[in-house]
Amino acid sequence: MGPQVRPRLLRCGRVSDGAAAAEEDRRIPLPWLITPIVVLTLAGSVADIIGPKLVTEHPLLQMFLNPRNRYLLLASPQVGAVEFFVIGFVRLVLTDPIGFVLGRQYGDAALKWAGDKMGDDGRFIGKVEGVFGKAAPVIIFLAPNLYMCILAGASGMRLRTFAILNISGTICRLIIFRLAGHAFEDQLLDILDWIARNQKWLIIVSFVVVALQTVRSRERGQLETPAEIEREIEAYEDE
Repeated sequence: MGPQVRPRLLRCGRVSDGAAAAEEDRRIPLPWLITPIVVLTLAGSVADIIGPKLVTEHPLLQMFLNPRNRYLLLASPQVGAVEFFVIGFVRLVLTDPIGFVLGRQYGDAALKWAGDKMGDDGRFIGKVEGVFGKAAPVIIFLAPNLYMCILAGASGMRLRTFAILNISGTICRLIIFRLAGHAFEDQLLDILDWIARNQKWLIIVSFVVVALQTVRSRERGQLETPAEIEREIEAYEDE
């Protein structure tokens, strides 16, 4: 990884052992950071399974449990603007600070874990790291997912800069989906009507798809319990 990606981590190598130990003691324990991520991931999988019911009958709940773009778009013509922006904003930014802190406090180990979870031997993360020094503001504004937030934290990005980019990018994303929901309201309502009429079969298909994805992710080591993730990150730190 290039030096432009991890200035903070390189600086840590020049501090005394006592200072490094004190900094480590001040870190937020891994289970506190990992558990919310795992819980929300599982909630998203459940919401995917029963998505055909939630998106037609409880769109705000679906937005909170699984804020995928398709659910944001389908929810837009069904809910008021205030509810859409409040629920959408809270859920979209909920794990971003966690990822940032995870990267800031656990550096290389968090990045290694994140790269492994991408499923391509870290090649995607490696490519992003190569341009992150110059494109960091654009990346965090447009795609503040968990892995990019970890990278932002590990790179030493200022918390204020991260917060401004993350918040403004999320608001712009919600505005786009709200406008799209208004522009294509009739078509989206037709889709929702079709989903409601075929709800039972769509839930069955969703269950099969999510089950297969879960089994595959578990076999590849991409689906882990908080304890397993903690051990993995600690092992990377020991290396």
